[in-house]
Amino acid sequence: MFLDGITCYDAFTESEFTLHAYILAWTGDIPALSKVMNITGHNSFSGCRFCEIQGIYSHKHKHVYFPSKGTYAKKNHTDWLSHLNEIEVASTSKDKKSLIKKYGKYK
Repeated sequence: MFLDGITCYDAFTESEFTLHAYILAWTGDIPALSKVMNITGHNSFSGCRFCEIQGIYSHKHKHVYFPSKGTYAKKNHTDWLSHLNEIEVASTSKDKKSLIKKYGKYK
């Protein structure tokens, strides 16, 4: 329905037109963006939505932290699609949960 646009009325020209709207960007705090993007939060093992850094769990502090040294590969659209596809075709829920933890993405 919305993919074809919405019929609106232009009072100035006294005619109807089809309105198409596109989301160009959105903003929010980290929990809100995580929910909108369908990714795990910033305290997960794959908490960065920009790079491939992997968190390390501290048993002492019961918290995931991220090493401050090193360079990390940036995430790109092709990798995101590949990871989502891998999660989608996982044969068991255990495999799916493991991949979600590994990639930080929900499907």
